[in-house]
Amino acid sequence: MYLQAVFAIVVSAVVTLAWFQVTAARILIDARHLAGRYATTALERAQDDLMESIAVQVAAGNLSGPFVAPTSGPPLPACTGATPCAFTVTTSVALAGATQASGAGNVVAANLQRNGGVAEQRVAAVVTVTVQSASGAVFANVARRIELRTFAAYPYVALSGVDEPTVERSTVADFAGTCDGSASCGGNDGRIHAWLRCADPNPANCAGAPLLPADTFASPAWQNSNAVAPAWSR
Repeated sequence: MYLQAVFAIVVSAVVTLAWFQVTAARILIDARHLAGRYATTALERAQDDLMESIAVQVAAGNLSGPFVAPTSGPPLPACTGATPCAFTVTTSVALAGATQASGAGNVVAANLQRNGGVAEQRVAAVVTVTVQSASGAVFANVARRIELRTFAAYPYVALSGVDEPTVERSTVADFAGTCDGSASCGGNDGRIHAWLRCADPNPANCAGAPLLPADTFASPAWQNSNAVAPAWSR
């Protein structure tokens, strides 16, 4: 009878321990999923902040850089309210190159509009987000590599491309070019076209062509650290 009682207590302890282990594992998995959602939201916000910052710089007359990335601040709580937050989010943005700083280059930005009224450029950046628990444990660490297209007219900046690596594809290529409409790049003309408008008040003096093309395209080689992606984990 005594041995049966001892055996029952041992079995109960083992079952309880297993239950706590399973429960703790589920809590950890749920926490990581939640942290991943926070990280994704933080990436979107950081990307928007970067685009707004670059647009302000271009609108102020800085058409070709050097551009300045938004300053990274201290970790922010991932929630609001009086209750202590379970997670903190740290965001950083690093510029990874711009076409104006052309050198030997490791990528080529094709078909950029060099007309003075457009002054098209490419800017590469890496946005990184780290989500930590209140104790400092890292639950999510994600990076997004983006390419921005700047030009001297409102809205001054557009998203050229986003490359977010996955576990299956941790190394990514660059995507700086613009298709000129040829079959080799997909057949869609994605270039910015510049036009001259005839200002003569007499339409007859415009020779039937009030708009004349004023395109000046170029394909500069430039150094872009996004061309070789570092290791990525989540």
